[in-house]
Amino acid sequence: MAIFKMLDPSQFDRIFGSLDPFPYNRAFVQHLEASRRSLEGSLFIDRVLKALNLSKVTSHYPPKNIDALQQLYEYICESKNATIHHKLSIVFYILLDIDDRNGSNQAEAYAQRASIPKKYKIFMKGLWHMDALQFDLALQYLTHPSLQPDFVDDIITVLVIHSKNGDYSLPLAYYHTVQPIIQSSSALELLFDALAKSSVTDAFQFSRSHADFMRRQLFQRLVLSVLESAHSEKAADRAVDLTSLPFDAQEEQWFKECLESGEGKRLPVAKDTLLMRRIATGRSGHGGDAGTWAVVLEGFKTGSGGRAQA
Repeated sequence: MAIFKMLDPSQFDRIFGSLDPFPYNRAFVQHLEASRRSLEGSLFIDRVLKALNLSKVTSHYPPKNIDALQQLYEYICESKNATIHHKLSIVFYILLDIDDRNGSNQAEAYAQRASIPKKYKIFMKGLWHMDALQFDLALQYLTHPSLQPDFVDDIITVLVIHSKNGDYSLPLAYYHTVQPIIQSSSALELLFDALAKSSVTDAFQFSRSHADFMRRQLFQRLVLSVLESAHSEKAADRAVDLTSLPFDAQEEQWFKECLESGEGKRLPVAKDTLLMRRIATGRSGHGGDAGTWAVVLEGFKTGSGGRAQA
């Protein structure tokens, strides 16, 4: 079948096959709407449609009956804004829904008949798994080397927000594998916070990869992230990591300003942190450094602070 027939409203029955039982039943529609709410109010298929100037179509997804599905298909076919491959990819995504509900293989068969390029299939499968909240499976597709990074800020935002129990391995794996350019400050801050909570050293190096204004903001964000974290053995370890970093002269100044006169001054452990830095750099002026170090670390574990002399 010619490609143009794959986008012909008259071919609806041939493309979608038997729709009995209708895959978009009430339970599945409610599931998709719940996923939409969970994904900051927009499914990734919504974002694709918006990027292709097909925002009107989002109000028809998910379709609630066969007539609505046929109308959705016609809107896609008749759109003047999207390329043929983009329109084919949207139909492919809808067929992935149907396959998931009916245990069929219509999406792949359609892709073969329509000669959808492999990279389009890979990308749409990745977005489909994102919408299904199957993030580990999504990354198997979205990190494929054939893809150009797209919807990067949205993907990072969703992956960080949905990380559980302090495990940011998925957003960090996506970032380190794809090495994308992040556009929005909100996505950058979410990624940086995930980095800081996972590795103080990695977050520090990340901050250095930015121009001075943003670098300073990220550096201060790292300091506050470490000092505001829950008080525990891990918090003490992170404080040691922070105060042992190889600051340059500019970073040394930012560190002092943050804790002596900036936002970090309000924290109970601010003075302790400055003392830890002096000890780490051999500038403490204390004879019993090892003992002082232990006392200061105890302040981080309990959150009491105040071990350092004013």
